[in-house]
Amino acid sequence: MSWRSHTGLAVRAMVRADLAAIGFLMFVLLVIALAIDLAKWLPSVQSRAAATDTPLWQVLLPYIGFRSIDIITRLLTMACVAGGFAVTLLRHQRLEDIVIATAGGGPTLRIAALCLSGLLLGGVQLSGEAWLRPLAVERQVRDNLGDYGQRYHTVDMGTQWLADDTRALRADLTRGATPTLQNVMIFDGINQPTLTRVLSAHSATPSGQPGVWSLHKVTLWDGDIGVPEQHDQLDLPLPISTASLRWFGVDAYYLPNAAARTIAAQPNAPNTADAATALAVRKTAFFLPAIFALLGVSLASLGARGRRLSPFRLLALAAVGYLCVVSVKVFWALGIHGTVSPLIAATVPALCALLLAVTIQLIQSGHLRRPPTLAVPRTTS
Repeated sequence: MSWRSHTGLAVRAMVRADLAAIGFLMFVLLVIALAIDLAKWLPSVQSRAAATDTPLWQVLLPYIGFRSIDIITRLLTMACVAGGFAVTLLRHQRLEDIVIATAGGGPTLRIAALCLSGLLLGGVQLSGEAWLRPLAVERQVRDNLGDYGQRYHTVDMGTQWLADDTRALRADLTRGATPTLQNVMIFDGINQPTLTRVLSAHSATPSGQPGVWSLHKVTLWDGDIGVPEQHDQLDLPLPISTASLRWFGVDAYYLPNAAARTIAAQPNAPNTADAATALAVRKTAFFLPAIFALLGVSLASLGARGRRLSPFRLLALAAVGYLCVVSVKVFWALGIHGTVSPLIAATVPALCALLLAVTIQLIQSGHLRRPPTLAVPRTTS
């Protein structure tokens, strides 16, 4: 079979069917998610419109657009599984695979169509993860709209504790472009039986040198001296950075790429694992739609016996697909909390889904033998 047949009419028809099914299911999920979101956050949109003396639609429509970007980025893999599942059942009912096989087409045509669909949808997923969603969340925070506005618009973070192996810091933290620390207490020697030094400062601001902060109105208690020392200003290296405090408390999924890279490169930052996992997820995001569309197609192919569909088997197979999507989110959460490495969090669930899909395809095509079933001997009385 020539390579041109893999981009011919049959393959293009499959791509259109795949995109139509995935697009329709994504639209359904989007409408449901937006309805739930607006039921809760429409008053904040109305308040914003009233406060800025702006017509409601000029605030509501951009908000819906920003929320749609976030929702599509979150749920596109689910739509790919469900869309691949649904379109395979439709093709089975229409005998399309039999028609193509009769015309001399092999299963590689279907794989080529899925690759082309995954290529297009992978671009959407990658754009959402790496660029569009951080921008959409930033606009919602700036305008104090919806859930993200409530979570991230406030810059006063209250009293926070930060620590590394030998030093702990307690301060009233203000995040943002120019982060500051107020009412600072620093405890040195936390890895020792007794503290070696305690420092109190009215405030701390970035000194302009990486990792070094300027402390103002400082009182220093040194265990060797015993008499407190007073300093108007003291420059001191601290286990925190301006970048990590600027985005303190903001989930790394919503950080710009440059900020995520800066935080991930700092081993002592409070959200290093979060940022590193977000970067790893963005590197693998392009492949997720193709993998999960193939998984949906493969699972659905097991739901038929001849021309008949088995409803209970289809239900079980759909549950398997859903669990595979959930496992992606679970591994991402493990990476965010530092339980597993960012590379494992981003790749293992996708590779497991791909392995399952490929195994099913090999079994269905006859290249891999099905596991033998044990026959139970009958006993006669």
